[in-house]
Amino acid sequence: MKENLYLRPATVDDARLIFEWANDPEVRENSFNTDDILWDDHLAWFNRTLADESTLLFILMKDDAPVGQVRLVNSDKWQISYSIASVYRGQGYGKLILQLAENELVVEGHGGEKLYAEVKMDNIASQKIFTGLDYWMSESEHVGALAYVKIVGN
Repeated sequence: MKENLYLRPATVDDARLIFEWANDPEVRENSFNTDDILWDDHLAWFNRTLADESTLLFILMKDDAPVGQVRLVNSDKWQISYSIASVYRGQGYGKLILQLAENELVVEGHGGEKLYAEVKMDNIASQKIFTGLDYWMSESEHVGALAYVKIVGN
């Protein structure tokens, strides 16, 4: 049976799920701020994020099961942040969630705009994903990190 894989917009009902994913030890290790996130802080951030018209937040679904999240924040470029639930890591969902996010931007009329992601030097899995999706390396805003850039739709 074929999997039904798709992105859906995050809703207020996803607050706890994204909180749990954000506090996963591997996610914290790969984040620029490695401190655990407190529930009240997360809830305030989450509500601001959902209300922010310059931010897109999606949940990757496999049939009815949530697999991961991707956030795209638009300033002068689309800043990418994503994570995959621990039980789904190493199965190609990181690449898929980014491909689907790029497709969403094209559908929303953002073709030709810049995508940007920063990855810690020791996060080899994400480095391979961005390289495999034809992102090119750029100067990072963080020490100990690599930056990846791509034009939406290319």
